[in-house]
Amino acid sequence: MKFETLKMAEGLNNEFVIATYYMKSEKEPDLYDWVKLVAADQSAGTWTHVEGETPEVIALYGAKVIGVYPMSDGISCIARVAFPIANFPAYMAMVISTVAGNVLAQDGIRLVDIEFPEVMLEQFTGPLMGVSGIRELLGIKERPLVGAILKPCIGVPPEASAAGAAKAALGGADVIKDDELLSDPAYSPMIDRVKTVMAHLKEVGKDKSTLYAVNITGQNVIERAKAAIDAGANSIMVNYNALGWAATEDLVRFLKKENIKIPIFGHCAGAGAYYRSANNGMSAALSCGKLPRLIGMDMPLVYPDTGRFGTTTDELVETHSALSTPMKSIEAAFTTVAGGVHPGSIEYLMNLLGNETILMAGGGIYGHPEGAVSGAKALLQAIEAVMEEVPVVEAAKNHEELDQALKFWS
Repeated sequence: MKFETLKMAEGLNNEFVIATYYMKSEKEPDLYDWVKLVAADQSAGTWTHVEGETPEVIALYGAKVIGVYPMSDGISCIARVAFPIANFPAYMAMVISTVAGNVLAQDGIRLVDIEFPEVMLEQFTGPLMGVSGIRELLGIKERPLVGAILKPCIGVPPEASAAGAAKAALGGADVIKDDELLSDPAYSPMIDRVKTVMAHLKEVGKDKSTLYAVNITGQNVIERAKAAIDAGANSIMVNYNALGWAATEDLVRFLKKENIKIPIFGHCAGAGAYYRSANNGMSAALSCGKLPRLIGMDMPLVYPDTGRFGTTTDELVETHSALSTPMKSIEAAFTTVAGGVHPGSIEYLMNLLGNETILMAGGGIYGHPEGAVSGAKALLQAIEAVMEEVPVVEAAKNHEELDQALKFWS
């Protein structure tokens, strides 16, 4: 690698996005040359010199290698590459195309993080309501929110979903969402479902204090969002990975332009393809945390480290940090932990992550031996016990629903 291809981060202005990669290869003869090739491939160069590739073009629009940090094994490194934002807009589809495009097709390259300059952060919407907005809307100041995933997830008519939502709300659920598998099937049309669920919530006096995130994932998502809101939805849900970064961001930008503030639940369906490999793909903190937050997910789903989805404890904590810690003008999002959560896991999760979370259960509420009302009550009782610094097993002695849950799920 020639000297002139290296730059120092302190020598760059705020017109660069900095990508950090973990790179490992037993075939590449020189780590520095490999990083240089990645920088060229993803900007103004390629694997060989081409006509028109002038020093001036490379200087203005070429990516800059600002750090190569070899590891002791001699075949891996951490690399930091700065990409000029003159090459792409503050639009996630093009950000990902630039820093995670062809490069992630190579063996042994994992995108760990992306650092954005403030001038670009200001152009992303971030969550429209975020943690503070949702807390104000629901009137819940400090504790984690209780979340419920409607079960059975598919195969039932709107009336069944509505009855399940009402039961969870009566038990204390603050946020209720469709399963990611349920969108707009013939047996449960989206509009019929949102009208029926909201009517049931109103009947039990919970339509103002409980959010129902109806899954609007599908064609013409902006039109679907408008239709759901017109039908009475007080929250919406999208499978942002499956729907696409661009379509999801377009939806949030539309809502912001129209001054429509509605909480958006973001399901990470398909994210395992990003984070499950140790040597390839994209970190969980990035794919399930920072990037969904930037495109406007108020309540992004994150798998717990105690579940079956391969998230490590470190990945869970890092993702929570990416969603909740300050990021200039970008609002914090609720880390929504779901996937095998039940009352017996609440104490652990709260001690690990704190209170800025939504602790969400499907089977952990609807599988309670006494039904969904008791299931939601048990989850809330566990949360309140931790808030009062009482061990959950001690609190169970005074709460039948919690005691039943702990015994049922050990």
